Amino acid sequence: MVESNKEDQVLELKDGRKLGYAEYGDLSGKTMFHFHGHPGSRLEGRLFGEKPKEHGVHIISVERPGIGLSDFQSERTLLDWPDDIIELADHLGLSKFVVEGISGGGPYAVACAYKIPERLMCCGIIAGMGLINWSRKGMMLSNRISFFISRRLPFLIKTIVKAEKKAFEDQKSIEDFAKKLPEPDKILFQDPHILNIFIEETKEAFRPGLDGVVMEEKIYAKPWGFDLKDISSDLQVYLWHGEMDVFVPSSFGRKMCELIPNCKGYFFPNEGHFSVAFNHLDEILEILKS
Repeated sequence: MVESNKEDQVLELKDGRKLGYAEYGDLSGKTMFHFHGHPGSRLEGRLFGEKPKEHGVHIISVERPGIGLSDFQSERTLLDWPDDIIELADHLGLSKFVVEGISGGGPYAVACAYKIPERLMCCGIIAGMGLINWSRKGMMLSNRISFFISRRLPFLIKTIVKAEKKAFEDQKSIEDFAKKLPEPDKILFQDPHILNIFIEETKEAFRPGLDGVVMEEKIYAKPWGFDLKDISSDLQVYLWHGEMDVFVPSSFGRKMCELIPNCKGYFFPNEGHFSVAFNHLDEILEILKS
């Protein structure tokens, strides 16, 4: 077993952009590309702790354009992302690999499932965001407002993102916010180690400025550019979702499972948005590496 936690990796892509990523776990293990949440960064991989090493999994946590170490890409779409992943995989000598996306990273994993199924061993979606026109019943008010602004008042997106950045720079505001979460998530963020990693990896998202996070908001507000039913039935997709999730209601996960041809869903009555990944990480890694 070869262990590696290399957090400041950069690849120069063919178009001259830099793509930032971090590596965690076992370099000789099965490779899994991790797509962070929103806002998030490559440092989200720290939240896996020692689990990837224990399960023989090589995590590559990749930053999207304009986030952390990755250069901004104007006018990008969701379906541009698989092209960056293919370049990175080719650079690393990987013919086959697993992709997994959590929360706002979910649509990016799904885009890979649609566009590059021949390169994937399987695809994992954890508490993944669905299409913006799906029912948002059960979603917390602040997220509903954010989606409304992204769709109807896009000129205000930068103002909203600027306020988010300011909030993430204030640990007290994060702690107060965590206290309002459903009980499973609230318990999770009572761990100062986890809370600090969450704050650090979110701050890193804004390292280059606001443009990358603003572009993410715009992408979430648009159609994805493909139908979920057109994802290859030869590719196995796995999905995990907590029924107490107020960020991305579990109805999003159920709708995704209904539309993706070969999707197996796991739904947990007593888990929230964040806790589902932490409390079931062992089984998630085992399933995705199998």
